[in-house]
This record gives sequence, C-alpha cells and structure tokens, in this order.
Amino acid sequence: MRFGHPDLCDLDEALLHQTPFPMRHASTSDVRFFDRYWLSAADPAGTAGLIAGIGYYKNTGSCDGYLAIQAGSRQYNARFARPLDEDRDAMTVGDVRILVEEPFRTIRLVVDPTSSPLAADLTWTSSFPVHLEAHHFDAPAGRTMQDMTRYDQIGRWHGWIDHGAGRIAVDDWWGARDHSWGVRPGVGGFEKSHGDPSMKADMPTAPRKSMLHLVLYAEAGDKFLALQYRENAEGKRLALDGDLITSDGTRRRIGDLELDIDFVAGSRAYKHVKLDVTLEDDTTLAVEAEPLLHAWAYSGTGYDGGYRDRRGLGAWRGTVAEYDVYDYVPPEQVFLDGSPVRPGHREQPVTVSIDGVAGMGHCPVITRGSLPRRGID
Repeated sequence: MRFGHPDLCDLDEALLHQTPFPMRHASTSDVRFFDRYWLSAADPAGTAGLIAGIGYYKNTGSCDGYLAIQAGSRQYNARFARPLDEDRDAMTVGDVRILVEEPFRTIRLVVDPTSSPLAADLTWTSSFPVHLEAHHFDAPAGRTMQDMTRYDQIGRWHGWIDHGAGRIAVDDWWGARDHSWGVRPGVGGFEKSHGDPSMKADMPTAPRKSMLHLVLYAEAGDKFLALQYRENAEGKRLALDGDLITSDGTRRRIGDLELDIDFVAGSRAYKHVKLDVTLEDDTTLAVEAEPLLHAWAYSGTGYDGGYRDRRGLGAWRGTVAEYDVYDYVPPEQVFLDGSPVRPGHREQPVTVSIDGVAGMGHCPVITRGSLPRRGID
C-alpha cells in the first residue's frame, strides 16, 4: 500500500517549501520553467569526451535527456523524451539514468544501449566545493526572459563509455557538471517573437543582439576557477560573475577581468583564450586556455532546435528516441549524412594554466551577430 499521494513526493516531508504548492508544482505557470542536470567528461589525453543531461519541464509535462560521445572526428548523439507524469521522482529518460548517490559529492551516470549503440557506466566524485552563480535575471521591455539559478562543480570520472565500437576505459577523466532551474529563453517549444518577422518555425529561440558570452570552469593545482563574462558588440561589459575556490574551501570573488581571444580566421572557433583576472582582494591571476577536443555541436543533444521536430528542449513530444552521428570538419563545420547541419552553440573542453600551473577546464565562447572589436563579422 502506498501511503503518499500522486501530487506529493518525498521532499514534501521536509521543511523546504518555498511556495504554497507541493514540490512537484512549479512556482510559475511560465511554459519555459525547467529543472536540468548537465554532466561533462573529458579524457586528459584528448582521445574522447562525453556530455549528458536530463531536464524536467513541469508546465509542459515533458522530460527530455541526451548523451553525446566524442571520439576522433565524430560525435555520437542519442536524444530521448517521455511524458513527465510517468515518473517524476527518478531522473531517467529513455536509456539515460542519473543517480545522486551523495549530494554535492557523488553522481552516477548509467546509459543502457537499448535505443542506440551508446552506453556508459560512470561515477563522478567532486574535487572542490560547489560554486553557486549569481542569480540570473533579465527582463528586456518588461517581459521576463531569464529568471534562474545555477550551481557548478568539478571532479573526476571513473568507469567506461561505449559509442558502439567497444568499451573505452574512463580512468580519472576530468569533468564538470551543473544544475540549473527556473525560466530561460528557448524552452518549452517556442519563444515569443513580439511580432519579429525574422522568427522562423524551426527557431525556438528569439533573435538576440550581438554579444560575446564566455564561461570557464577550470581546475589547476589547488584552485577551481568558475566565471562568466558577457560583452556587447562595442565591447562594453554586460556581466561578470565568478569565484576562485581553493581546495580548503576558501572562496574569493572575481572583481575584474581583461579578455583576449584568438579566433580562427574567418570563423567563430577559437585557438587561444587569455584572461587577466583580478580578485576582490586585488590578487591577480594569469589564465590561459586552449582546445583539447572538438567543440561540442549542441544540436546533437536537442539544444537549439536539435530534435528532428525542430521544437527545442522541453517541448511536448511524447515518447521519443533519436540517434545520429555528426562528422566534424574543422574549424567549425558539422555534417550529418554528408550534409552540413547547424551545430547550435559550441562548448569546448580545454587545457588550462592558472599562474603557470597546468590543468583542465570547460570553456564555451558563444558569439552572436557582428563583433567588430573581436574581428567577427
């Protein structure tokens, strides 16, 4: 006999409620409300990498998730979706399961090769305390476009992965992960266009102004650097947030940053990133990053309209399992079955150095529109 109620979950027994509703109810009726895990792994030798994630969308009644494995010049993608009401308590969709075995310490990722050749059994253990980002809020023209929280953490992976050609041992691979929830653009299958004629049916995210957005999760020695930076087309800083966390748990805020990026000529791919970081106590850090693997093509995971129905993350699509293989053509082209595809936003596993100490990291450099100051038309 079950002593609970279909609208309640185990967390409703805790004194943690923030709204007058049970935990399973979102605090807003905005269709873009989401709650999502993201995981990444990279071989320090540069042979292979993995990204995976699961998202819940309470106001569309949908759950989706993905696994992508990068090996050689190919990216192997599996995407899944299911009705959320089938099981709201287990983080599982299609072949993918995420299990939090110890909060902020140990996570297990299991992928069964049922709907695709992709498989994995990995355990992640954190190396540093979690970084909580500043709350993200953006409301241009009075309409909330972004209202969300995210925390980040880095650690090490052990286990194995398989993209269909046999198991690849994962022994002390570097990894980053995040957990985010709230409201953000491009979720739920559409984005309000405000009548903009440039909006297209297969573009779930509204057009945005030119900008550069850099994210860095980096580990070197006893330091974990987590930062985000954004500038507009004129190079004016729009946002800066981050912490330096040392292995003893000490945290220092980032106060200032100077950025130099060496882009591959004629593309938005980068060869080198250099940051001069000033902390709140006026301590400075010299940080450099270079690509370790290919940039992930996020459309393969379902982001940026990547599902075959082109409706983006969080859209109601019932039960779905999709699989495909991308071919990388440097510096930034991606092909599917011999034809170019729009890769979506790009994120890059990198080697880093912090004050000359070598390490690893994850460094998306996302650009939109014309950025003359950075040499991008």
